[in-house]
Amino acid sequence: MKGDPLLTLWPWAFTLVLVFLRVSFLLFFMPLMGSVVPATLRAALSLVLALCLVFVVPEPLRPPASVLSAGGMMVAEALLGASLAFLLRFVFAGIQLGGELVGMQIGFGVAQVIDPVSGVQAPILAQLTYLLAFLLFLALDLHHPFLWALGEGLRILPPGSLHPRPELFRYLVGEGQVLFQVSLKILAPLLAFMLLLQLALGVVSRFVPQINIMIVSFPLTVGLGLLFFGLTLALVPKLLTPALEKTFLGFRVVFKALGG
Repeated sequence: MKGDPLLTLWPWAFTLVLVFLRVSFLLFFMPLMGSVVPATLRAALSLVLALCLVFVVPEPLRPPASVLSAGGMMVAEALLGASLAFLLRFVFAGIQLGGELVGMQIGFGVAQVIDPVSGVQAPILAQLTYLLAFLLFLALDLHHPFLWALGEGLRILPPGSLHPRPELFRYLVGEGQVLFQVSLKILAPLLAFMLLLQLALGVVSRFVPQINIMIVSFPLTVGLGLLFFGLTLALVPKLLTPALEKTFLGFRVVFKALGG
């Protein structure tokens, strides 16, 4: 029937579903959006963002006649959202890995707490650096360009125009190196300090054999290690900002790889 409101709203409803898939996969795989945030709340937040961002789309998309084509569009939208989330996750995982390696060097490898993201036990210093990085992520308003990139992606690549290519998967695999780069930058200063400390203890044990160096080294390593670790936490903002800026630039690569 001509002028039927359902015929007018149906393309917008299908477009909203595609936008919702892109946003929901992004939020569900983002750091600190794991087991700590209930699934219903994550779904509600995804729906609210999708309702706000659907009007960024230049024009609504008419549903294809084939169910297979519609399913392919949905998979492509989910793949885009998950790809953007994984790029962000690499940075925070690198910071968490750096904190874990630092804890092992100090002697805190046994002390563990429940990870709010995965729900499993994780080293306490790894959780400290991870939560600090996420607080800085919010305090420095670094989530604003992230949301802007999400809206800009809907304008550049509206739903239904995605065509996954092999370049996307090669790029995501290559970006995995960010995880190790960030962790090494956090670990390097403390690793050099601990090496000097162990050399000093070795010299003392050599010249003063009466000292039980094993008993002395435990509190000394933990105390000086925690002190130096507190000083190295000042490097986290300097590492986080350029790493996230590189991640935002990587969004363009993902958009290009999915743009067909």
